[in-house]
Amino acid sequence: MRKILFTKELDVNQLKKSLAENLDFEILPALRIEIYSKEKFTPKINPNTHKFIVSSQNSVKAIEDLKLDGEFYVVGKNTAGKLEESGFKVIHFENYASELAEYILKNEEPQSWNFFCGNHRRETLFEKLVPNGHSLNEIICYDSIPNPSEIDSNHFDGFAFFSPLAVKTFFSNNTIPVNSVIFSIGNTTTEEIKKHTKNRIKTAEIPLLEKVVKKINEYYITS
Repeated sequence: MRKILFTKELDVNQLKKSLAENLDFEILPALRIEIYSKEKFTPKINPNTHKFIVSSQNSVKAIEDLKLDGEFYVVGKNTAGKLEESGFKVIHFENYASELAEYILKNEEPQSWNFFCGNHRRETLFEKLVPNGHSLNEIICYDSIPNPSEIDSNHFDGFAFFSPLAVKTFFSNNTIPVNSVIFSIGNTTTEEIKKHTKNRIKTAEIPLLEKVVKKINEYYITS
């Protein structure tokens, strides 16, 4: 039976249901997520703007109980869904931050945004929006903390990664057998993987967990 290592905290029952029957798995998070208390980050919210950007599901967890009246622009389909479940008004989502920035530039006048993010957020939105007259009020509401560990990589046939930081953390202490396959949630994660190994990489067409699992199933059914 082939075995996959998932480097992110995931729902075990969901994986059991979605992975092909001939596949086994183990979960070993490369990162530890600490959601801030409301008191720590809510004073940083600009009350004079009702435009919000959210780029991760961890940010949703941080703000889900807040009463924020405004319009949300989002990175990620699942993140948008979680926001809507919490009662927030989602105007638009894109799969990547670069795509969201392009949408905002085409459809919104230069203005101020409250941007909920983690301590390792990427520069993409700042690089694209700020030079074009937008301002981003950065509100860090969670920490992604490297959680390195040493493993025997020979026990696994495939490895699944979900963020560039998780990739860096994993490879700080580990290597991957040359014949193993790596599954990546998206382009930015794939670019980081390429810095550490020349293994075969299968990247999800859309950055969703479901698409990563689909890639895994398809690969081991046909290989």
